[in-house]
Amino acid sequence: MKSLKFQSMVMCVGILAAGAFLFTSTAKADLKEIKNYKEAYPETKPKCIDCHVDAMPKKDDGKHELNAYGTAVIAEAKKDAAADTKSTPATYTKVGKIEDFKPAK
Repeated sequence: MKSLKFQSMVMCVGILAAGAFLFTSTAKADLKEIKNYKEAYPETKPKCIDCHVDAMPKKDDGKHELNAYGTAVIAEAKKDAAADTKSTPATYTKVGKIEDFKPAK
């Protein structure tokens, strides 16, 4: 029979693995997202502020809030079940360029 200590350790590892999976499967911008955008629109240089309300989004204080463009990208990515809320170059092509969402001056 396995010891209680071993069972507790296995349970902790399982919980940590599940937490890591959930954290990595949430929608968040990373280098892959930027590469996908640049693949769809090679002449551009996207920045955080293009999809987020704040120029330097943080996970705390709601500063990672998406703007209209970021919201549209996530909504389009969710339509594609295979993408699992991660964007692809096709996602950005369907949504359009960042400039299309900026207010007219």
